[in-house]
Amino acid sequence: MDETETITIVATETAQSKSLTRGGVPEAAIRQTVEKSLSVEALSASFNSFINGLRKVLNVEQATVGDLVLDEIVFSVEIGANGEFKLLGTGVSANANSSLTFTLRRKSKA
Repeated sequence: MDETETITIVATETAQSKSLTRGGVPEAAIRQTVEKSLSVEALSASFNSFINGLRKVLNVEQATVGDLVLDEIVFSVEIGANGEFKLLGTGVSANANSSLTFTLRRKSKA
Protein backbone atom coordinates (compact mmCIF):
# COMPACT_ATOMS: atom_id res chain seq x y z
CA MET A 1 0.00 0.00 0.00
CA ASP A 2 1.45 3.34 -1.09
CA GLU A 3 0.51 5.91 1.54
CA THR A 4 1.16 9.54 0.73
CA GLU A 5 2.41 11.58 3.66
CA THR A 6 0.07 14.42 4.53
CA ILE A 7 0.03 17.46 6.77
CA THR A 8 -3.23 18.85 8.11
CA ILE A 9 -3.73 22.58 7.65
CA VAL A 10 -6.24 24.48 9.78
CA ALA A 11 -6.98 27.83 8.20
CA THR A 12 -9.77 30.20 7.32
CA GLU A 13 -11.46 30.67 3.99
CA THR A 14 -13.67 33.50 2.82
CA ALA A 15 -17.27 32.62 1.99
CA GLN A 16 -19.83 35.07 0.68
CA SER A 17 -23.16 34.84 2.46
CA LYS A 18 -26.12 35.76 0.31
CA SER A 19 -28.51 35.40 3.23
CA LEU A 20 -26.87 38.17 5.25
CA THR A 21 -27.74 41.52 3.76
CA ARG A 22 -27.94 45.05 5.00
CA GLY A 23 -30.39 47.16 3.04
CA GLY A 24 -30.26 44.72 0.11
CA VAL A 25 -26.44 44.83 -0.07
CA PRO A 26 -24.53 41.64 0.86
CA GLU A 27 -22.54 41.89 4.09
CA ALA A 28 -18.76 41.60 4.01
CA ALA A 29 -17.31 38.17 3.37
CA ILE A 30 -17.58 35.67 6.20
CA ARG A 31 -14.43 33.87 7.42
CA GLN A 32 -14.91 30.21 8.25
CA THR A 33 -12.42 27.78 9.72
CA VAL A 34 -11.58 24.76 7.58
CA GLU A 35 -9.33 21.76 8.06
CA LYS A 36 -7.66 20.12 5.05
CA SER A 37 -5.06 17.40 4.64
CA LEU A 38 -2.48 18.18 1.98
CA SER A 39 0.26 15.99 0.61
CA VAL A 40 3.76 16.82 1.77
CA GLU A 41 4.81 16.95 -1.90
CA ALA A 42 2.14 19.55 -2.77
CA LEU A 43 3.02 21.66 0.27
CA SER A 44 6.72 21.42 -0.56
CA ALA A 45 6.07 22.53 -4.14
CA SER A 46 4.01 25.50 -2.91
CA PHE A 47 6.74 26.48 -0.44
CA ASN A 48 9.49 26.23 -3.09
CA SER A 49 7.45 28.36 -5.50
CA PHE A 50 6.96 30.99 -2.77
CA ILE A 51 10.66 31.04 -1.84
CA ASN A 52 11.70 31.28 -5.51
CA GLY A 53 9.42 34.30 -5.89
CA LEU A 54 10.97 35.91 -2.82
CA ARG A 55 14.46 35.30 -4.22
CA LYS A 56 13.49 37.34 -7.28
CA VAL A 57 12.02 40.13 -5.15
CA LEU A 58 15.02 40.17 -2.79
CA ASN A 59 17.69 39.96 -5.47
CA VAL A 60 20.05 42.29 -3.65
CA GLU A 61 23.74 41.99 -4.44
CA GLN A 62 25.10 44.45 -1.90
CA ALA A 63 22.43 46.60 -0.26
CA THR A 64 24.13 49.49 1.52
CA VAL A 65 23.14 52.76 3.13
CA GLY A 66 26.24 54.77 3.93
CA ASP A 67 28.48 52.52 6.02
CA LEU A 68 25.64 50.06 6.78
CA VAL A 69 25.08 46.79 4.91
CA LEU A 70 21.82 44.84 4.76
CA ASP A 71 22.48 41.73 6.85
CA GLU A 72 19.06 40.32 7.70
CA ILE A 73 15.50 40.29 6.35
CA VAL A 74 12.57 39.11 8.48
CA PHE A 75 9.10 38.46 7.09
CA SER A 76 5.93 36.67 8.16
CA VAL A 77 3.99 34.12 6.14
CA GLU A 78 0.70 32.30 6.52
CA ILE A 79 -0.36 29.06 4.90
CA GLY A 80 -3.78 29.12 3.25
CA ALA A 81 -6.28 26.28 3.38
CA ASN A 82 -5.11 25.02 -0.02
CA GLY A 83 -1.44 25.09 0.95
CA GLU A 84 -0.57 28.41 -0.65
CA PHE A 85 2.05 30.47 1.15
CA LYS A 86 1.14 34.15 1.53
CA LEU A 87 3.34 37.05 2.57
CA LEU A 88 1.68 38.95 5.42
CA GLY A 89 1.48 42.68 4.98
CA THR A 90 1.21 45.47 7.53
CA GLY A 91 -1.58 45.22 10.08
CA VAL A 92 -2.40 41.56 9.49
CA SER A 93 -0.54 40.20 12.51
CA ALA A 94 -3.52 40.65 14.84
CA ASN A 95 -5.57 38.23 12.74
CA ALA A 96 -2.80 35.79 11.89
CA ASN A 97 -1.99 34.30 15.27
CA SER A 98 -0.19 31.28 13.87
CA SER A 99 1.87 32.86 11.12
CA LEU A 100 5.35 31.61 10.28
CA THR A 101 8.30 33.95 10.60
CA PHE A 102 11.33 33.54 8.35
CA THR A 103 14.68 35.22 8.89
CA LEU A 104 17.14 35.40 6.02
CA ARG A 105 20.73 36.29 6.94
CA ARG A 106 23.61 37.17 4.70
CA LYS A 107 26.25 34.44 4.58
CA SER A 108 29.33 35.44 6.53
CA LYS A 109 32.44 35.88 4.46
CA ALA A 110 35.00 33.59 6.08
